[in-house]
Amino acid sequence: MSGLYSKENEHDSCGIGFVADIKGRASHDILERALEVLERMTHRGAESADDKTGDGAGVMMQIPRGFYKKTVPELKDGPEDYGTGLLFMPKDSAAQGAILKEIDALSKELGLSLLALRDVPVNSEAVGTIARQAEPAIKQIFLHTQRAPHPASGSGAQGAEDFNFSLYIFRKKLEKYVREHAGTGELTALNGEFYMPSLSSSTIVYKGMLMPRQLREYYGDLSDKDMLTAVALVHSRFSTNTFPAWRLSQPFRLIAHNGEINTVKGNRFWAAAREKLLAHPRFGSHIESILPIIEPDSSDSASFDNMLELLVMSGRGLPHALMMLIPESWNDKNPISSELKSFYEYHACLMEPWDGPASMVFCDGRYVGGTLDRNGLRPSRYTITKSGLIVMASETGVQDFKPEEVEYKGRLEPGKLLLVDLQEGRIIPNDEVKHGVSTAKPYSDWVKANVITLEQEKEAD
Repeated sequence: MSGLYSKENEHDSCGIGFVADIKGRASHDILERALEVLERMTHRGAESADDKTGDGAGVMMQIPRGFYKKTVPELKDGPEDYGTGLLFMPKDSAAQGAILKEIDALSKELGLSLLALRDVPVNSEAVGTIARQAEPAIKQIFLHTQRAPHPASGSGAQGAEDFNFSLYIFRKKLEKYVREHAGTGELTALNGEFYMPSLSSSTIVYKGMLMPRQLREYYGDLSDKDMLTAVALVHSRFSTNTFPAWRLSQPFRLIAHNGEINTVKGNRFWAAAREKLLAHPRFGSHIESILPIIEPDSSDSASFDNMLELLVMSGRGLPHALMMLIPESWNDKNPISSELKSFYEYHACLMEPWDGPASMVFCDGRYVGGTLDRNGLRPSRYTITKSGLIVMASETGVQDFKPEEVEYKGRLEPGKLLLVDLQEGRIIPNDEVKHGVSTAKPYSDWVKANVITLEQEKEAD
């Protein structure tokens, strides 16, 4: 707080949305449509006094392997099962060298091999002076892993879930190293200039301190016809509880967000308090290396993404993790099943709600969708076409469709999930998703056996 100003009193109205082919058919048209959605939400993002510096804009998409194979020489005869992501690097050569040295060491430690390091072509003249002053050097990393063959399948490739877990540990360890060594040795010149927008074997994020129309101008990759994807998720930022920064533009690794997490101070405190209790057989000795769970100096959206990512990496499905963080309300007007009620009661012992008002869109490469918190004060609308497209955004008018092309129009409802499974090629109804998650374990039995209510205490007296 400075003077009478408090950033905690700020409220935002970012633009969020996605375009997806429900059947999972990849094309460049999906990316083009998503960029058009983004540009039509320019009014939802903020810009600086130079009229050329945006608060942030970005896109998340499936990894366009065909494009990278033709662009990166090392991949032309290389493996298909690699992970990749952009690196926001310091422009200081000594600091870059120190980070690249640590990347090499961590790769070997975690059984990964560094396939390629690419200088991402950017057009710095497309952005404003303020954004250019903070502009990082942007590189792209390609990592591969090979494990012993699975006894049943005989396949030598590590499973996608395990590979993404290895990439997560790699990223968190690298972040921790840079954070702890910043300002010392070769990283003396480092000033918050290192960040990894994403590192995954399924999705990649292109983003920056940009205005929506500048995204495709700045990243030349996005205009290439070989950039194919079945889904693209976009965000136009209006920063409030943090100042604009390249690393705080969205999408993040799993979500893009419109609104505020008004409970974020408590959420962060609880996350820090639980760190001493963290234990998981999958993480093993890596637990300490991924702390803190919430990255320092993060926005509320980034903090939410950090927690969601931890839950997913611990083995929970994306819908399950979202239900834990954004539970729905239940009452006479919104009755829910006893199984679902037990699910929420059980997880209330583990995780407090991250309450908004908030509208979230999310994607992990297979699933894409949206949800509102239980307050429902950041409405979002979607359109499904007869050709199998779904377009969702903060508002209507982001895509033009003739009436005869439209199959259905709808809106997100408080506490409900809109979920598209690109692998199964269908929209999974909210009730089906939540029934599957809430009946996967005996939550009702666990609650009855372990939860003591005040009413039970009174009866015992």
